[in-house]
Amino acid sequence: MKPHEYKFVVPHELEELTNAINTLGMVNEELVPVWESMGRVLSRDVVTPMDIPPRPRAAYDGYAIRSQDVVKTPIKLRLVGLVHIGEVPSIKVGPMETAYVTTGAYLPDGADAVVPEEFVDVINSNEVVINKPVKPWENVDPAGDFARKGDVVLREGTVIMPWDIPALLELGVGEVWVRRRVKLFIVATGSELVEVKTPGEVLNAIVNGKVVESTASFIGNYVRMYIPYAEVVGRVIAPDDQEAIKNAIVRALDTADIVITTGGTGPSGIDYVYEVTKSLSPRIYIRGLKMRPGRPTGLAILSNNKVIINLSGHPISALNAMTFVVKEVIKRLAGVKVDIAEPRVMARLARGVLGDEEFARQYRVRVRRVGNEYVIEELPRQGSSLTHTLLTVNGLVFTRKGQVFKEGDYVEVLLLREPPRE
Repeated sequence: MKPHEYKFVVPHELEELTNAINTLGMVNEELVPVWESMGRVLSRDVVTPMDIPPRPRAAYDGYAIRSQDVVKTPIKLRLVGLVHIGEVPSIKVGPMETAYVTTGAYLPDGADAVVPEEFVDVINSNEVVINKPVKPWENVDPAGDFARKGDVVLREGTVIMPWDIPALLELGVGEVWVRRRVKLFIVATGSELVEVKTPGEVLNAIVNGKVVESTASFIGNYVRMYIPYAEVVGRVIAPDDQEAIKNAIVRALDTADIVITTGGTGPSGIDYVYEVTKSLSPRIYIRGLKMRPGRPTGLAILSNNKVIINLSGHPISALNAMTFVVKEVIKRLAGVKVDIAEPRVMARLARGVLGDEEFARQYRVRVRRVGNEYVIEELPRQGSSLTHTLLTVNGLVFTRKGQVFKEGDYVEVLLLREPPRE
């Protein structure tokens, strides 16, 4: 049997967790093509490599002219050619001459304005009549109008979004410096765990008293969906054996920045995660946090900037720890300063009370939309072992220690699904 003191987890304040995370360094950087950078974190500011556009461009389909030639209209000009977007003009516009240009095309030398084609009559293949005067640089994007060489367009620490990529390409940016993805390895502990390969094995496992491994799988899916600057590089199930758990964690540390363990955090005689983690001589080890669910969550920081995070085996507890602990560690290692926006709304609490004087809490809630207002209409049972309740909720509420909300108060909700509308 384990010594008596192992049975007690003294929870730490969340501020201690934050202070520990802030001691971590960032992972290395790498240079990648812009079109492969979605979801990555910039490790350096992105600057424009040249004035954009590098020369004046037509803002409309029309006729490039010398503005001084069309002060009085209508006036006839000689058509000397045309310029399409995607080419460098080989023609020049002289006195009383014009050239047809498409939107985005570079202006030919000599021209300083564009007359939109709806204000032009075509006489023949060599002559047009301009019916509206224009001022110098009217209907033109001047050189450097979009960006100047050396302008900072995205800051270090920003997560690249899909719409950033075409914008960067337009500014002539072909590659960016980003942090490599943070590598995670998940060690699920528990002799009761089984990994099913066919649908029929699910019921068979339950009937035989086994537990279908789901928490480690959930963590991997969460990372893939919400944390694109991290990747799961491995997952393994270890039995309730101290040596087996230690071997699995040590091997995982060879390839990963973060090793996440699930299960084995309790006080029973077969829970060995604490002993194993402690045996690796972490420079910081926080065992237990003042949060519910997920109170036994642990964070160990090793001397080589590697991290071990101990999570409960319950998916609901792991979900809370993913938002409070795991994601914050990943963000620190990845150098995230401007993250992907989360779907959060303010919702009115229709009934009940949310909050705890001693612990930070995560609540599963059901939200509906009434007109333009979000309303928390129900608080399902909140036990950490009731994983199936995740199917009936569509939002999470996080409260800090000492923060209490009562009926009628407005509370911030992280939406898991789109609420029904009335």
